[in-house]
Amino acid sequence: MQTSMRGSGLRSHFMGAQRASLVRPVAASRTRQQVATQALFGFGAKKEDAGAAPKLYICIQCGWIYDGDFPKAPGSFKCPACQAPKSRFKIYKGKLSGKVSNTGAAMKQRFQAKQW
Repeated sequence: MQTSMRGSGLRSHFMGAQRASLVRPVAASRTRQQVATQALFGFGAKKEDAGAAPKLYICIQCGWIYDGDFPKAPGSFKCPACQAPKSRFKIYKGKLSGKVSNTGAAMKQRFQAKQW
């Protein structure tokens, strides 16, 4: 947008004559770098509700379910049933009634259903 100063007003070819004191520059609330970082790493994403039920994670190698705060588990965590690394766990999408059962039959059934 081309502007030129004439007298006491600011003249714009698009908006006509306006007083410079009336026109304030609009400052961006976030820089392009901040937006790109947020999009890439997920900063500023909505937090989960504190009252929501914790998500269960299932070992996709054997069907064992981790019942606890999985994201806070150490990176060296391994599945106690098959020794799969933490990266082999996914969010369990199946239905569970009551307490988690990690018996051999229950694990086999979950593994065959592939509900992750």
